[in-house]
Amino acid sequence: MASYLWYGVDADQQQQQGLIQAQGVSHLRSLLAQQGVSLNQHFRITFWHRRPYSVSSKVACELLQQWRQLLISNIPLLDSIRLALPSQSSITLRWQLWLLYQGLQQGNQFSQLLGQQRLLPTYQVAILAAGERQSDLASAMGQIIRQQQQIISISQRIKRNLIMPGITLIAGIVVCMLVLFLLIPNIVQLVANSGTSLPLATQWLLGAAKWLQQNGLLIIFGLSTVMLVIGLLLCTSIGRKWGRGILTFIPLWGAISKLQNECLMLQLLAGSQGSGVPILLTLEQCQKAARDRTLAKQIANIHQLLTSGLLLSDACAQSGWRESQVIMLRVAENTGDLESAFKFMSQQLESQLFDLINYMTKLIEPLT
Repeated sequence: MASYLWYGVDADQQQQQGLIQAQGVSHLRSLLAQQGVSLNQHFRITFWHRRPYSVSSKVACELLQQWRQLLISNIPLLDSIRLALPSQSSITLRWQLWLLYQGLQQGNQFSQLLGQQRLLPTYQVAILAAGERQSDLASAMGQIIRQQQQIISISQRIKRNLIMPGITLIAGIVVCMLVLFLLIPNIVQLVANSGTSLPLATQWLLGAAKWLQQNGLLIIFGLSTVMLVIGLLLCTSIGRKWGRGILTFIPLWGAISKLQNECLMLQLLAGSQGSGVPILLTLEQCQKAARDRTLAKQIANIHQLLTSGLLLSDACAQSGWRESQVIMLRVAENTGDLESAFKFMSQQLESQLFDLINYMTKLIEPLT
């Protein structure tokens, strides 16, 4: 017997879904036919699909958009979970959405289930929990969607500006290796036939060409193995964490990574304030979401100072925030509008981030 997650329509042409034990697809159709349901899709659920799963930013954004649109249309949350499905949905995601649907049917809270299943990051779960408390889940989802779109926009901007110079550099390295491997030996043969002596630089190139001929296959095998290992490591959370740490040591790239993390933190603070999440809880979520260890320590220090009774602006000043940011926070504390202050600061950092990306691209262009 195997577990099948099925989708179909009943006699009233209403969409239905469920989980059932069956010996095969024909047995599954027979069982559903006895219930008056016509089978449309089915997926066999294995132990691999039951593992903890976190959706990507793009899929999460699409899923939240569908949920938000259904909620705005006054469709109950339970039906919204059942009806929404991203265009690129894996079997694991379908299984997680089924668990979410079952949990809601049992009376559990939406945000609590998302946190238990780890479908979304903890800071997004906190924003949704605040939306549940205010009975305005659609607005909380809209806030997360805007944050995700900004993050995706920044990532795409970085990739778009740096991928072509990177490809050009790799192509240049390949061309140089081909010249050493194929062209230089032929030139040496022509010079030797003419009876003249080889220049010193040509002798060096000839030595490099001979070394490539002797060790070319070994180099290709070694590089392929290294790339395979790196690719497998990047598929794991620990590998991605190490990769981000290594990139921070590259000149300019470390500054880009730092600005991106600070911009993300301010966007999270703005979104949390707009959704009514307490500032202490927001800082805890920001600390968990921070990819930079220094930034995480800074957030932890601010949290500790706030619990000791200091104002947010004073805590940020003692934690090393810029003077202009501290002044803006003090004004926002007097007006009671921290959300706008965090939004403005995130926009400033985003502008600085794009300027730095453009500067790095211009530095690479002459080399490519």
